[in-house]
Amino acid sequence: MVLVAFLWWFTGQYTVSLQSPVRLHWQWPLVVAERVKTIPAEEARADQKGHRLSAWQQYACRKFGADCRVALAIQRAENPQGKCEIYHYNSNGTLDWGYFQINTVHLQRPGLNLRDLLDCKANIDFAWQLYQESHGFTPWSTYNSGLYRKFLTTH
Repeated sequence: MVLVAFLWWFTGQYTVSLQSPVRLHWQWPLVVAERVKTIPAEEARADQKGHRLSAWQQYACRKFGADCRVALAIQRAENPQGKCEIYHYNSNGTLDWGYFQINTVHLQRPGLNLRDLLDCKANIDFAWQLYQESHGFTPWSTYNSGLYRKFLTTH
């Protein structure tokens, strides 16, 4: 009887519609990555004032190798919360998406879609691709402006 009363009240207050297509997204709540034990990874950890590198940071260190420390400083400058499903509006009307805040101008590339940019692994993989294509970190404004440096500690 209580359930019937609740449903009657709920449908009187809210409208419920199904979206099409219906999509269920199940994901494991844990991300596991092999720990990277290199000098750049240890320096990146030290930049975080002793906090461990997250599994996604470990994965990024695997991709960026010797440039792991700078890559993670850029990532933190671009996305301080380190969230995967995050975006930022730019004054020029574009958006930056995901872990490394990849700009929507790159969606013009064949095979790349918005869902990819919100997936942490795919976002890091694409950031690595941009880094390789440009022979450095110039695609990120926080690198060009030097803002990433505030996320590096001096040794």
